Amino acid sequence: MKLGIAYNVFDGEELLTHSLENMRDMVDFICVVYQTTSNFGNQNNNLEPLLKSLQKQKLIDFAFKYEPKFNKDENGDIDFLNGTENEQQKRNIGLDICKANNCDYFMTIDTDEFYNKEQFLWAKKDFLLGDYDTSFCQMQTYYKKPTLAVSPPETYYCPLFYKIKPSTKFTYDFAPPYPVEIDPTRRVVAGYSRIYERSEIEMHHFSYVRKNIESKILNTSAQMDKVSQKEVIYHFQNFTSIDDGALFLGMQYFKLKKVENQFNIKI
Repeated sequence: MKLGIAYNVFDGEELLTHSLENMRDMVDFICVVYQTTSNFGNQNNNLEPLLKSLQKQKLIDFAFKYEPKFNKDENGDIDFLNGTENEQQKRNIGLDICKANNCDYFMTIDTDEFYNKEQFLWAKKDFLLGDYDTSFCQMQTYYKKPTLAVSPPETYYCPLFYKIKPSTKFTYDFAPPYPVEIDPTRRVVAGYSRIYERSEIEMHHFSYVRKNIESKILNTSAQMDKVSQKEVIYHFQNFTSIDDGALFLGMQYFKLKKVENQFNIKI
């Protein structure tokens, strides 16, 4: 089982080294599909020097620079759907790179995603023995600090392992309903799926553990109205204690619980 990972990166690079160190010895090939201009025209000048350093450290096998396409509305503004179209294109490029490097299985991943090693290695073996086409797991999301997790956890899913076939690609063309609710830019034809229980494996999502929350909120493909964006940024920047709870895009409020920093993340 040659397992490849393709990271999709614009910002959040403060978590990238931690995530790579988490995944490096559990997979066979790692590529990064990155952009220094966001899907909404903003710049990140810190990313390329870091990627070069990580390649020298052998944490990355291959890096590909992606130039985003900008679709504009009738007013000349970048269309709010522009992000999802670029995200899907980047995931397909990562898939193609893994195919070209003879990977049999594949993961699409972002900088803020981590896995418990014991659970991951067990699930990888289970997926191989079950001869599944796709697999999915739930996640535990963190806010502000790597020791604060939302409670109760979110219920939607993320993809885990995908078997690579000649026809495999990220697409919106599949027979609904999809086995689980996931990011639409991460969907391939599901085929024979394995849906893991949270007790078997979950993805640890440090989505709101960032040095620069404004960059995340203003450049994410999940765009919201400007007022909601400002409220989410304000809540994050004025957070003082666990009792304040978490506010996510979409004006989703969560309570928080204290947990251990199991991946030794330092921001």
